[in-house]
Amino acid sequence: MEIKRVVFWIMFIGFFVLIAIMGVVGKKQREAKELELEEEAKRVQAELEKETFRTDEEILGHLNEAMDDYTIDNVYMRVPGTYSDDELMDLAHKIDPMKGRVTKMSYSRSTTRVGDNEASADYYAGINYSFEICDEYYVTQKIKEGKEIPNLEVDAQKLCDVCEKFLSEYIQPGMSDYDKELAVHDYIVNNCEYSFSDKNDMSEFYAFGALVNHKAVCSGYSRATALLLDLCDIDVKLISGDANNNNAADNSNPDGTGGTQSYIAPDGTVVDGHMWNQVKIEGLWYNLDTTWDDPVGGEQTLRHTYFNVDDTILRLNHEWDSKDAEICSSTLQNYYEKNGLFFKSGDAYKEYLGTYLSEGNRDVLECAVSYPDTSEEGMYFVFDYSGITSYQITTCGVDGYEILSIEFNPSQAE
Repeated sequence: MEIKRVVFWIMFIGFFVLIAIMGVVGKKQREAKELELEEEAKRVQAELEKETFRTDEEILGHLNEAMDDYTIDNVYMRVPGTYSDDELMDLAHKIDPMKGRVTKMSYSRSTTRVGDNEASADYYAGINYSFEICDEYYVTQKIKEGKEIPNLEVDAQKLCDVCEKFLSEYIQPGMSDYDKELAVHDYIVNNCEYSFSDKNDMSEFYAFGALVNHKAVCSGYSRATALLLDLCDIDVKLISGDANNNNAADNSNPDGTGGTQSYIAPDGTVVDGHMWNQVKIEGLWYNLDTTWDDPVGGEQTLRHTYFNVDDTILRLNHEWDSKDAEICSSTLQNYYEKNGLFFKSGDAYKEYLGTYLSEGNRDVLECAVSYPDTSEEGMYFVFDYSGITSYQITTCGVDGYEILSIEFNPSQAE
């Protein structure tokens, strides 16, 4: 009987010991499982964090990095849910238009949390940007960085060939930035016609139209100018706005009808208006409009009317949003001032012209004059110089900044 009691108590105690042991084991298993789940949640969160971009700078930076990968045409990212779809599309429009553009954006909202902890809830938006790279960027990456153009980008390769030829023939070691800019300006004006593409392929809105097809509208001129100047390591910007010939001596300027023509906006849409450039020379910014310097109709005289003008001159017939532009307040690198051909009075201009002719010069003279007297009576003095039997004078620009182009003895030259 005693033995049975002992066995009973041993079994009784063992049962509780076993329960205690099982409890300890179960607790450790639960703790291990909770730790495993916590680690898994951290791992998932870490993976999500790799795709999460929380500021404007981070979002734009990631989009730019994706666009540098020629093998993809879209990128996904996770951003704070405080961003609206409009704000995210506005960010996409800040991509350099000379690099490419976002063509589509998909947008969805989600919430994640660690376990059931409401305090850990993370509200975010998942966005996918689809994009395309422009030919101009392929070219700059090839020439400046040595990055090969994808085989399928045939137009980009054609554009690259033209740019490389230009650089080898027109840009020489030791040239100043002003001289490089002048070479770019004159090359584009001499080799492009203001016109729409024969193929109806919208190439006229891009550098390809201006440099390969030799037909472009204002955005094509401006993008070609920006491309070549960038390849010359000169700071340059695209500026969009409106232009109006009502205050211009020459009312045949392209896109000068107060906004009835079109250009390609940074987001890829075609909008009414005008486009030109700003360029930085010797530390100062200037306005440059190659479109308006290109003769139209039968006239083929090369102009430099809008070569490095300040805002005061340009605002006489151009309008733009100053927040998107640099302040241009100097004319030091203006074509006429740089060459001693910017006269602030009619008397100064007549004095220069007299000296010019007395020295035997009979080449076409292009100069800028404030309020010149171009009447027959005002110009009659040129006949006082030997061999001058006739002259032809054309004017363009605006009051206070008129560009005179004077050709002597045109009938004899024929």
